[in-house]
Amino acid sequence: MNKDAYRATLVEVDAALPDPTALAAPARALAAGHLAAFPTDTVYGLGANALEDAAVAKIFVAKGRPSNNPLIVHIADLEDIHRVVADFPPLAQELAKTFWPGALTLILKRHESVADLVSAGLDTVAVRMPAHPVARALIRQAGVPIAAPSANRYTEVSPTTAAHVLDGLGDAIDFVIDAGPTSVGLESTVLSLIDSPPQILRPGMITLAQIAEVAPDVCYAAPTFLVGPENRPSPGLARKHYSPRAALKIVGQPSSLLQQMPNPPDCACILVDPADALTTSLAGAVRVLGRDPLLYARNLYAALHELDAEQFGTIIVQRPPDDDRWRAIHDRLERAQD
Repeated sequence: MNKDAYRATLVEVDAALPDPTALAAPARALAAGHLAAFPTDTVYGLGANALEDAAVAKIFVAKGRPSNNPLIVHIADLEDIHRVVADFPPLAQELAKTFWPGALTLILKRHESVADLVSAGLDTVAVRMPAHPVARALIRQAGVPIAAPSANRYTEVSPTTAAHVLDGLGDAIDFVIDAGPTSVGLESTVLSLIDSPPQILRPGMITLAQIAEVAPDVCYAAPTFLVGPENRPSPGLARKHYSPRAALKIVGQPSSLLQQMPNPPDCACILVDPADALTTSLAGAVRVLGRDPLLYARNLYAALHELDAEQFGTIIVQRPPDDDRWRAIHDRLERAQD
């Protein structure tokens, strides 16, 4: 990676104790309507002032993201919620008390001060409080709520390090704040409180079972893979998303598919279990992510970025387990599939 080739200014900060002086310039840039990428607990986000349409529009241009795909607004402190939502009902308050700061996004009625582009023309808004000291310190210094999708080109693999951001968007944004790799690794769970019962529109690593302890009637919305121009109620519903440059295929037994491939060394494998001898001998590269869904999620996007950098033509992914703790991982892999 040749950092000198990028327009973005790289700012390195301590993940646990960010120096306010180091964050001053990107915070001023955000407040003034410019773009800055920063780490959250889930993935790196591409931030803009959520109260200004002109600033938010720059996100869509930089990412090549269609304007019918809404953004998530990030806040630093609970008292900031009333700058973003028109109503904060008791259930939302209880969910926030339980899961914030953290990887749960709530969809609520939008406050009129939030830029129209944030919500894709809808009267709702997606909002969360990230569990990352750098993200929250940056938002506080900027003094405004920050709209931030993942900091990558639209449909591509989300970034979990600053290097991923620079490789994808370094020539299109103003600042990239580097605080090391993210801890969750997948985008947040998106929960709509607009209708009853509450519906999970996008699965994440906060599961239905965890949410049900606060909202017992919560359910999953029907799986949605949108390709048309309609406005979407949540980010993460597009058919093509989270995709490496390589063709991605999900299979039960990678060795069986490798035997059928005309050029197996052009194929890499991502596995749950240690590779069998045949897979190891045929594949050009193997990454074993294991049977802990939290560790698998944390390392999945990094593995996809690494294998893309090695220019494999195909990435074969062993199908993960089917229980609910893996639902978000299945969702991301299915949308990334060729």
